[in-house]
Amino acid sequence: MPGWLTLPTLCRFLLWAFTIFHKAQGDPASHPGPHYLLPPIHEVIHSHRGATATLPCVLGTTPPSYKVRWSKVEPGELRETLILITNGLHARGYGPLGGRARMRRGHRLDASLVIAGVRLEDEGRYRCELINGIEDESVALTLSLEGVVFPYQPSRGRYQFNYYEAKQACEEQDGRLATYSQLYQ
Repeated sequence: MPGWLTLPTLCRFLLWAFTIFHKAQGDPASHPGPHYLLPPIHEVIHSHRGATATLPCVLGTTPPSYKVRWSKVEPGELRETLILITNGLHARGYGPLGGRARMRRGHRLDASLVIAGVRLEDEGRYRCELINGIEDESVALTLSLEGVVFPYQPSRGRYQFNYYEAKQACEEQDGRLATYSQLYQ
């Protein structure tokens, strides 16, 4: 019938509208190439000193061949420190975290990093990178340490330190200076 949309025209229109809608929503399916890594539910992982922290990295499906590379992003130096590389079967640790870091292996799609005996220097940003030879993907997570804020009073009396002396005193106590928000609380 003239004036009515034909079924193929209607289907093309709906497909076009669907594609425009998903591009506007930032749907990962609208980006070219396969996506194997699932986005993390929480981008900040909270832990305590001495605890065991798990940084999640989960594959939605396994590529034909791949490696997972975990590294710590050093913000001031614009570099990454390698922690662990795995091919899904075997893992090898590197650097200062290598002896305390391992893969969780909760299931065959699990590439999560487990850090035992968390230390102050472990706090920071981490990257889980899937290297599959065609297009690499990565997710970034932040490990945040929570602890006790305590007042430190040296024998010289209160308010006798400058910034550098206070920082040194905290390091000697195996701690760090409180942030403004911690002081305010």
